[in-house]
Amino acid sequence: MKKALFLVVMMTCVAMFCSCRSAAQKQPAGASQERYFLGTYSAVFPCSLRMMDKAVRETCAKSKLIEVHRSNSITTCTYLYKDVNNIPLKIDLEERKDGTVKIKMKIGSTGDKESCQLILI
Repeated sequence: MKKALFLVVMMTCVAMFCSCRSAAQKQPAGASQERYFLGTYSAVFPCSLRMMDKAVRETCAKSKLIEVHRSNSITTCTYLYKDVNNIPLKIDLEERKDGTVKIKMKIGSTGDKESCQLILI
């Protein structure tokens, strides 16, 4: 009986460890202050606005997203993309005073955290 209980506890611990490990791997490299609130996923990256702008455009092109609108200013960039199913992806970049860039993403009208993380990865 003790051996069976020990095996159940060990299997539970291994399952919890594996699920935590896979969740940790989905996080974008270099991102900090990640947050998901009311369908909007946001994170802060230690790079310039120009580098982040280039990365966003390249990633969306590789993902075969259709660019609907793009506006750039000195400290902000706003994008609106759509996929083949006509689901919108809104991305906002904002350069902060400390030299980092905050990105905000929202997919559709309700948001999708996992898809936003995949795009950032």
